[in-house]
Amino acid sequence: MVLDRSKDSKPLYLQIKDILKHKIINNEYAVGSTIPSENELEEIFGVSRMTIRQAVNELVNEGLLRKERGRGKGTVVLSNAIADKLSTVKSFTQKMQEQGYILKNKQINISLVTPDPAVVAAFNIEPTDKVLRLSRIRMVNNDIIMYSISYVPGFLDLPFDAELYGSLYQLLSTQNIQISHAEEYIEAMLADEEISRELEIPLNAAVLKRTRISQDQYNRNVEYTTTYYRSDKYKYVVELTV
Repeated sequence: MVLDRSKDSKPLYLQIKDILKHKIINNEYAVGSTIPSENELEEIFGVSRMTIRQAVNELVNEGLLRKERGRGKGTVVLSNAIADKLSTVKSFTQKMQEQGYILKNKQINISLVTPDPAVVAAFNIEPTDKVLRLSRIRMVNNDIIMYSISYVPGFLDLPFDAELYGSLYQLLSTQNIQISHAEEYIEAMLADEEISRELEIPLNAAVLKRTRISQDQYNRNVEYTTTYYRSDKYKYVVELTV
């Protein structure tokens, strides 16, 4: 398998990690199966064992692989769910691009609405003020992953062109608005009729719900987003230090 060995290319172990991850996500290496051995991967990629181990360890740390103890046990595919590290304020688009995923919007709807009390409180606006409502169904590698509903205060005067909303944060940056801080609340819940329809999952299936309130460089709350994730396709990774 050909790797990019040019001077300015991504490190080889990260290239191999991306290739293995792609195979896991697309079920070429199914959950519960073992991936090729270190010796086999050395031959496939033409690299050292240390490079292979670095690549595999990256995927172990992301929770996609597990090394079985004992001779001949091998490395098992533990999960093919997307891992999202909760450490920095980044858009979903940016995180997926950094991990090498292909991200698409299946559906985007934009409207001006009267906000509910939670949004009114977050933006410190009047109940009669209008806010922009952005709903999106997003796909990764052709699988529906999430259904999100974002609210943005009307004073930001964002455009009504769906093609511009591939990434809300990128659009905000074009308006000289930089996200500097965010608070998130994560909980498990059962999918109601709306969520099951949009995510194409059974009614009452388990989903992850994440609510994010983001502030800009002027400490203004400029985003209130509720996102519902398929629990079989998405998981959170929290890094803890002592």
